[in-house]
Amino acid sequence: MTTMQVCNYIVAILTFIIGGAIAWTSYGYGIEMTVFGPGPGFWPFILAVGLILVALLIVFDTVKHRENYGKEKIVLAAAENIGVYKMMLLTLGYIILIYLVGFYAATFLFMCAAMKLLGAKRLATMLTASLAFLAIIYVVFGMLLHITMPVSIFME
Repeated sequence: MTTMQVCNYIVAILTFIIGGAIAWTSYGYGIEMTVFGPGPGFWPFILAVGLILVALLIVFDTVKHRENYGKEKIVLAAAENIGVYKMMLLTLGYIILIYLVGFYAATFLFMCAAMKLLGAKRLATMLTASLAFLAIIYVVFGMLLHITMPVSIFME
């Protein structure tokens, strides 16, 4: 058992690290403004700055309310948290699967698994929603914006 104060600091550190990693990576793509608009790293960089600000706000709020957060106990193995851990693992698997089977196949599997984890009962609904979502992504990003989604490492 731990306190909310410790959990808040851990979340703030992880959020700061993720924001820093996104900022570092997006800066490499170019964040400058050009005649054609912002560089490809501009919006990810803005997202990263937002994440870093959120991390700082979490620390500020935790310091401000340290007495309350220090008293509140958190049971990490509580039944309510198990679903969250499963979704985190599923998301990590999705990230790895993108590199192995490509974006579209990984997204289809992720969406079906996430809907099942969240309580969807009908297979037809899961398949239809996943395929419809992928069709929208393909039309908007692939056909209209001409953005190539990641393919399997075996197809590179």
